Amino acid sequence: HVFVRSGEEWTHKAKLLAPNREAYDSFGYSVAIYRDTIVVGAPYDGVEFWSGSAHAFARNGEEWRYHAKLLAPYVAELDNFGTSVAIYEDTIVVGASREGGLGPSSAHVFVRSREEWTHQAKLLAPD
Repeated sequence: HVFVRSGEEWTHKAKLLAPNREAYDSFGYSVAIYRDTIVVGAPYDGVEFWSGSAHAFARNGEEWRYHAKLLAPYVAELDNFGTSVAIYEDTIVVGASREGGLGPSSAHVFVRSREEWTHQAKLLAPD
């Protein structure tokens, strides 16, 4: 849900929903907003079992619209992609807490050019 504050009063403006959502995908597990863009994590969404996803929404005037589904380029079971999300200007970072259920955590960087989000990098901590 999106709320806007005016003075001391909060007003409900929109309910954000991902298309093709499922009951246990944990849509809303993580949320970030920057100006007219909101990104929402769903770490238990699954092309594969709990592979996860993130969803971008854009505001046009007073209306929020679904913009894109972000996925890791290599999807594996138990990645939990979408456990954390962050956004600044035209860059979204999405955390995956468990690479394949056993591996290290990672962060995926997506960059927006015009209306398209493109995966730019996968970040891993050095050994």
